[in-house]
Amino acid sequence: MAAKIKDLNTRLLFSTLSTAAVVLLTLFSPLPFMGWLLTCTLALLAGIAVWEYAKLARAKDFKPATFWMIAFAVVEVFSLFAAIRIPALSQLPLFVPFSGLVAFFIIHFKNPSQAILHIALQFFAICYIAIPLGLMLGILFFFSPDLPSFDGRWWFFYLIFVTKITDIGGYFVGRLWGRRRLAPVISPQKTLEGSLAGLFCSVLLSVAFSYLGAAYSQGGFLLPLSHAIWFGALLGILGQVGDLAESLLKRDALVKDSNALPGIGGILDLIDSLLLTTPLVYFYIRTFL
Repeated sequence: MAAKIKDLNTRLLFSTLSTAAVVLLTLFSPLPFMGWLLTCTLALLAGIAVWEYAKLARAKDFKPATFWMIAFAVVEVFSLFAAIRIPALSQLPLFVPFSGLVAFFIIHFKNPSQAILHIALQFFAICYIAIPLGLMLGILFFFSPDLPSFDGRWWFFYLIFVTKITDIGGYFVGRLWGRRRLAPVISPQKTLEGSLAGLFCSVLLSVAFSYLGAAYSQGGFLLPLSHAIWFGALLGILGQVGDLAESLLKRDALVKDSNALPGIGGILDLIDSLLLTTPLVYFYIRTFL
């Protein structure tokens, strides 16, 4: 019991500090230098997460080209930011993964053993980790002449908080009242009761954002109530799928956490749910606004 309380206290401390850092960075994101600072931060997270992913692959006796995986992941994040700031580079985020794929083929020309699996797992790292993290910049710094009042900060907060409230609601309800296992093979601690609670929390917070945006964002965040309900539900579902997806990778590699950072495990453990919800929010903005 004491160990669980200590772990919870560590999680709460880290969550508080990381939330404060995210809020401050986001609030000041319109400042010229903050765009690059945020990009460097996300690129760093991408690099660490890819390194953790490569560790999972090595636990399965694969030998991924870790350096090149990290290099292309970091470049992809920067390319997505460059495409936002410089319209002439709008196709760069497509060219970087293509270049990575070509490089991964060339790397295995000398050793074709298990080339299919190695090339696939190396390219997957860019798609699974780097692109979603880069799309966060696409949400935060999105601009359209048809939406001059759009405020990416509201949408970025919406993404982070609606996704994470799903984790928080599911964690506490699952610990207190959870009985039926949701996915006993890959994540024995997760329960159906916790999952439903997390889904309810995501919809509730999404609806709250809808009202707050209409009242206080001055047109920067307009999410109709009907959209807030179904979109909040989708985020709640995809956030949990993202969490379980990373658990699937860890169970396959027979490891408990992707790293050994106190209170969170690893960066991949921290961002797993966001890796699937971020593209959804980005596509919503591009499609419905």
